Amino acid sequence: MILRITSKFGSVDAVHKTPHTGIDLAMPEGTTLRALGEGVVDRIYDGTTNFGKGLSIKFDDGTRVIYGHMNEVKARIGEHVHACEIIGLSGNTGNSTGPHLHLGMRAPDGDWLDPTPLADNVVNHVGQINWWDGPITQIKGWLGEKFTEITVDGFVDFIADIALALPFLAVVGGSVYALINIFSKGAAKWSAIATVIYGLFIIRHC
Repeated sequence: MILRITSKFGSVDAVHKTPHTGIDLAMPEGTTLRALGEGVVDRIYDGTTNFGKGLSIKFDDGTRVIYGHMNEVKARIGEHVHACEIIGLSGNTGNSTGPHLHLGMRAPDGDWLDPTPLADNVVNHVGQINWWDGPITQIKGWLGEKFTEITVDGFVDFIADIALALPFLAVVGGSVYALINIFSKGAAKWSAIATVIYGLFIIRHC
């Protein structure tokens, strides 16, 4: 799944009046979430606060990773979890402007850290696309992410992403057309169109 950061670490905006202590990742509700490393669940958020449902995992070095706005938590306080183990489902609980995951990270001394480099591993097994649920689920995820990024992160950013990507997509689409046109002109046209559409779905703006 392609993840989009809709609010960066330390950002101050209409939603975050003080520097953002984590990152927000747009994703469809019910997306499977995974542990970023081996540790112990030291806190469960029951959904009664602005943070919504969530949990905190403490690693051996004292670092903590916090997940917020989840729909379902599949772990218990004191439970030992392994890296990439499923720990719950993303959602839209608490004070949330749309389906997303709040991901935070704290150092042993309590200071907030930027979890951006680890963001992909929250959903994808060791940073790789998880095809277990099949292509249909992946397509639904892309569509949901594209809709969310327009409504949550703003239409301007979405258009900017497309403008930056179009020259590259045009070259790739043209190459696909030229290659397949050797065999079938009709197939070449539709292959080029499909290539551009696919490229628009996987645009990632950070």
